[in-house]
Amino acid sequence: MVQTSCERLKLGKIGFLNVMPIYYPLESGIIAHPFTIVSGTPACLNQLMASGHLDLSVVSSIEYARHPERYFILPDLSISCRGTVKSVLLLSRVPVDALESRTITVTTQSHTSVALLRILLARLYGIRAELRAGALTDTWQEGDLPIAFLAIGDEALRLSACGIYPYSLDLGESWHSWTGLPFVFALWVIQRDAAEKLNGSLRTALEVLAAAKSWGRNHLERVCSVAAEKGVLSLNELQVYYKCLEYDLGCDEQKGLTLFFQLLQQEGDLTRFPELEVVSPLDCVA
Repeated sequence: MVQTSCERLKLGKIGFLNVMPIYYPLESGIIAHPFTIVSGTPACLNQLMASGHLDLSVVSSIEYARHPERYFILPDLSISCRGTVKSVLLLSRVPVDALESRTITVTTQSHTSVALLRILLARLYGIRAELRAGALTDTWQEGDLPIAFLAIGDEALRLSACGIYPYSLDLGESWHSWTGLPFVFALWVIQRDAAEKLNGSLRTALEVLAAAKSWGRNHLERVCSVAAEKGVLSLNELQVYYKCLEYDLGCDEQKGLTLFFQLLQQEGDLTRFPELEVVSPLDCVA
């Protein structure tokens, strides 16, 4: 369901703290924009983009890898890290090397993080474990917790802070220590049909998103103050958290993304290698 150029574009937003530096200036009215913003989990946004119910969105990088024929990548936008990410964590009641042949419960909210965990366990740690989709619930007692749980986003931040799991593996840090490259958890993409029909509106959309990223980067203190109101992390913790995140898609990020896609193909998660097709503002008709 692609919008015409005279209608507001449907833009997907992950409902986590990690995208606030880009979406806060849009949603607060600091930067005028042509979007109707739709919030959801990464998995939900993947589905909405796949079904054509969004024009453009941040999506799990694996969504692009599996369906590159549907999308163009928007330039210089990602959710990535060059080391510790803090919000993609394998939380465990035992050391990682004790998880051999155990069952690990994994979030249903992110496909990319699950795929990354599978690769790290097999290639970096030499561990074979069963990954089973599931969720933590408020009714679980400490003794009933899964032996290990892959958490993402605000849930990972909360669980890490409350300390119910004594062992924690930061997937961003593990990837960077292993490869020396950033890890790209999510990309902003646009439907190919939308890119072809929007013409000048696409240039405007790209300019607005670039301006939002720039504003968020230059006003992190304000972003942290607003984010602190959600009660997930303190102001000081948020300042540390946002310094871990990057929002660019430069050469290093693209190298990291390419390596991730190559490993996915080697592990049998992809039948073909997806080329990175980034739409250029120069391709947009003014």
